[in-house]
Amino acid sequence: MSVCAILFAVAQTALPPLPRLSLDTYPAAARTAISRAHRAATERSTDAETAGALGRTLHAWEQWESADQAYARAQALAPRAIEWPYLDAVVLQRLARHGEASARLRQVLVESPDYLPARVKLAESLLEAGDLDGSQRLFQALVREPAAEPAAEFGLGRIAAASEHHDAAVTHLQRAVVLFPEWGAAYYALARSYRALGRQAEAQRALERHQQYGARWPALADPLLAAVAALRDDARASVQRGVKLAERGDLEGAIAAHEAALVLEPSFAEAHANLITLYGRARNFPKAEEHYRAVVELGVNLSAAHYDYGVLLGLQDKWDLAAEAYRRAIEVNPLHAQAYNNLGQILERRRQLDAAADAYRTALASQPTFRLARFNLGRMLLALGRTDTAIVELEKIVEPRDAEAPRYLFALATAHVRAGHRDIGIKWATAARQLALEHGQDDLAAAIARDLATLK
Repeated sequence: MSVCAILFAVAQTALPPLPRLSLDTYPAAARTAISRAHRAATERSTDAETAGALGRTLHAWEQWESADQAYARAQALAPRAIEWPYLDAVVLQRLARHGEASARLRQVLVESPDYLPARVKLAESLLEAGDLDGSQRLFQALVREPAAEPAAEFGLGRIAAASEHHDAAVTHLQRAVVLFPEWGAAYYALARSYRALGRQAEAQRALERHQQYGARWPALADPLLAAVAALRDDARASVQRGVKLAERGDLEGAIAAHEAALVLEPSFAEAHANLITLYGRARNFPKAEEHYRAVVELGVNLSAAHYDYGVLLGLQDKWDLAAEAYRRAIEVNPLHAQAYNNLGQILERRRQLDAAADAYRTALASQPTFRLARFNLGRMLLALGRTDTAIVELEKIVEPRDAEAPRYLFALATAHVRAGHRDIGIKWATAARQLALEHGQDDLAAAIARDLATLK
């Protein structure tokens, strides 16, 4: 054997091996993609790009251990490239190997110190590994980066909670959900800190938001990871891309991704259900109704579909049909608080005030912390002349002092004035105006100021 051949054999032995794969165990779509990438990596065994491409493909199909092995080989073949240690770190985080993930991310930041997703993930890995001080320093720096600020506030909230500083945790986590109001995990963390502080009603409201928003997470532009997600072309991956596009405000792209999923899997109920809302937002009502009919035919998650269809009809001012849709949602799920609330609003429009009040009460019986339903009940009680009872209800929703609160405080002020409690009414109206200004609600603040002028 020649010297070159010997050196080549030694080098090959020193490299991390390619993963051993049982290709016949994968679903058909995954098997085709993975086998193609594996064959290329095997044939060009000293090429970092083919090893990395295999890692990406395995990563896309959630084969974490095998992806880690392929990325390790790519890193050995191209030690200055950042994509392989970065993507490996993402995989290692999924495997809960946070110490190793942190090492890879530090390597990335040596070569590319401004890559924001790597900075965020390093702070997260240190937190998961128990290095609270190191994580806190990184998150504090990230607060100054607008794109990373939601993640930074969430991380600082988690660190404060882990240190039993729940007042500080609440401050950070409240800021996180202001920056991204549909962040299910942040609401869950808020609920835990509220509970630790004895703020049970707020904890319950936060848990309801967590249940409402589930796994939604603020997007951070990440070209390296996006290249992995783009490899999946099955129906579920297409819906997931569509959901993320919708969260970023790309309505056209979200619709296209969901429609692409239905080309691959025409009976995919989740895609049909999402398209009811997406086409409704695009005000393409015939298409939205088409997908509602498809969900009804499939018979999956009918309560949510009927409710979404009711909202869709309301957008078209088809109030009688909307009321029927909400009633169908309630038939399937008698505890559907939002359906009762929306039905109550339609009954209001018909001037059926007692029936509307009953609908709001039923919503609250199902979900006692549903502030909007309690606000609506308070308004109905005022309209029915039951001022003292209205005050009792409205006093229950003056906390927390969030963006919803100014109109609740103003309604309470109105109730006190009608009850003859002028000074108390002025106090609540003044507080409502100040809070409206703090939340940038200038029109509401001006309306309250005009009412205050008539009272003073």
